[in-house]
Amino acid sequence: MRRLALMFALVTISAAATASLRATELDIPARRAASENVSMQKGPPNCARWTDECVNCTRGAEAEVPVCSNNGIACQPKAIRCVSSAPATR
Repeated sequence: MRRLALMFALVTISAAATASLRATELDIPARRAASENVSMQKGPPNCARWTDECVNCTRGAEAEVPVCSNNGIACQPKAIRCVSSAPATR
């Protein structure tokens, strides 16, 4: 009975090792560049507030420099999207 259990354990371990080796051979596609060249600091054109779900930026007027928040340590940014197209009022 012990031999059967030992054989079963060895087969299970070797199958798991083979599966993990196959998983390391996967091809990971390269990151694609964004279709628009919009940086978080400049923001989308004609947009007063934008976010990437980590950093929030606001522009008061066209000539003003945008003000952005800091991002969190573990935040995973998403695509930049415009939240408000109307200029911010003070």
